[in-house]
Amino acid sequence: MSSYNLKDPEAPIVSGLLLAFLCNVVESVGESTGLTSHLCKDAGLHCLRNIDYAEAPTAMPIWKPTQDMVNAAVPDNVDTLAARDLLVSLQRQADAEAAQGVQPLDAEHRFLRCRDFYVAYKSGRKTPSEVAEQLLDMIKASEEVSPPLGAIWNWSKDSILKQAQASTERYRGGKPLSIVDGVPIVIKDEVDVEGYETAVGTNFINKDNPAKEDAHLVALLRAHGAIIIGKSTMHEIGLGITSFNPSTTTPRNPYQPLHSTGGSSGGSGAAVASGLCPIAIGCDGGGSVRVPSSYCGIYGLKSTQGRISSRGEYPLAPTVAISGPMCATMEDLAIVYAIIAGQDEKDEFTKMQPPVALPRFINPTNASGQLQGLRIGIYRRWFEDVSHPEISKVCYSMLERLCKDHGAVLVDIEIPELFESSKAHNITIVAEMLAKLNKDRRKLNHQTRLELALMNSMKMSDYVRAQQQKTRSIRFLETLFGQKATDKQHQSRYPCLGGKDGIVDVIVTPTIANLPTKVNAGAMSHGESNYLNTTKTMQYMSMANFTGIPAITAVAGYSKEEYMHMNGDKYPTGFPIGIQFMGQWWDEKRLIHIANVCERVLETRQKPKIWVGDYKL
Repeated sequence: MSSYNLKDPEAPIVSGLLLAFLCNVVESVGESTGLTSHLCKDAGLHCLRNIDYAEAPTAMPIWKPTQDMVNAAVPDNVDTLAARDLLVSLQRQADAEAAQGVQPLDAEHRFLRCRDFYVAYKSGRKTPSEVAEQLLDMIKASEEVSPPLGAIWNWSKDSILKQAQASTERYRGGKPLSIVDGVPIVIKDEVDVEGYETAVGTNFINKDNPAKEDAHLVALLRAHGAIIIGKSTMHEIGLGITSFNPSTTTPRNPYQPLHSTGGSSGGSGAAVASGLCPIAIGCDGGGSVRVPSSYCGIYGLKSTQGRISSRGEYPLAPTVAISGPMCATMEDLAIVYAIIAGQDEKDEFTKMQPPVALPRFINPTNASGQLQGLRIGIYRRWFEDVSHPEISKVCYSMLERLCKDHGAVLVDIEIPELFESSKAHNITIVAEMLAKLNKDRRKLNHQTRLELALMNSMKMSDYVRAQQQKTRSIRFLETLFGQKATDKQHQSRYPCLGGKDGIVDVIVTPTIANLPTKVNAGAMSHGESNYLNTTKTMQYMSMANFTGIPAITAVAGYSKEEYMHMNGDKYPTGFPIGIQFMGQWWDEKRLIHIANVCERVLETRQKPKIWVGDYKL
């Protein structure tokens, strides 16, 4: 059997002027004095050097679908639809509600859905132009709270109103493009939007050079009538999990405004959680969709590598990163996924995928047995390795409901080489960022520069070994998900992966192993280096990015106890806690179905402290 080998690093929290000093020392004399090598070794980045790999390296982790995977479906009692059919089905339901005069529930903080906007427009109660005016007021209001929300980085009043007027005319003519026609959506500043600079959270990349066309996924959303608000804030070049960004601005967590949103898609998470918009697009190279979705109490999907086209996305870490939806509700996440997933003739990496399928969204309230026979793999030692016991407690409570009320079955599993896999992912993502931005790295903030400087001291062989570890990690998962083992020696070496009891449909973890850190003045001015926080935040994240499998985060509950912060401050109550499910390649429909059941199981959605989403529909 394998042994659990994750361990928390011992590293100081450094921010402000001290971080700037450390960064300058490392950049100037770090390599010549051996300081960078020492720091990398302490961080565990040399752990692959003594492994005798027999595996060939894997660069892009795109898994060729077998016929069984193409035909695989969610449990028998759940209908599966093609992407287009789901959109048509939901639009017909909304048409019926509009004809009946159905209105949104009267709740000051209820998270609105695409369906609510569509019904208001279709029934004639409101026009997209009227809603756009409300949106503009809300964006301004979000910057007038203390501290400012900081979710929207770049937006244009004229563009928003022009899109809304076109949508209004389509509804007046009785020809809305889809259920998202007239719905406001914000895009992370890593993805091209025509007319906007793609600055990737910096103050210099693409400066005065706006995108000439939309990224593929943005074009798809626009073709379905969505109102593209503009760009959301993010951690500089996505190299961080806090969204602390001295170069642009730091978004605030709507549930706890003195704390981090998570990152790097922090602005997208804050925009949705505060009610500014029901949908945002993030990009996930190491949890950057799932971390802020969990911290901000919303739903986020990292799909299979190659499922969503990256054309028009800034190529920071192309072998591990993929854009994805961050939504207030699971229905909207399914809608956005149905629109943006699928083959892109101009993106070779998307052409291997099977057809996009989703569960039919009947939104059961009391229906039981929705997950009958679903095998949920749980590595309990890993699951319970959290900084605050309430995190695993809340997630266990959700699992109990999924098993007791809906027929899921927990299967105890072990996953070998978690430490090696996480460090190999770390090497991969930062090395790819360094290759893209090395000549400009002195223009970045000190936290980003420090991380790139450390990676600059690593060897070429470290990157190759990381890709060999990727091959090995993929084989672990092939066996765990019941795919045919590609190497008998590999399977015999890790017997914990073999046998009937070890085969599962999905793997479950808490989404994040800690609670979001507090925003301090030093982090606002120079950034923050907090390796322990980064390690715990990414503990459950890197596996999906590294191996290319899909993962989804759902709201599991909220913290009810106070905890001591690592710097001595007290954590308040009321933090959202997420639960994550990872599935086999191309099986997003199963994850979406599970997260939809989680949403129905959750008894209440708490109101954020920063709430600006008072749309009058």
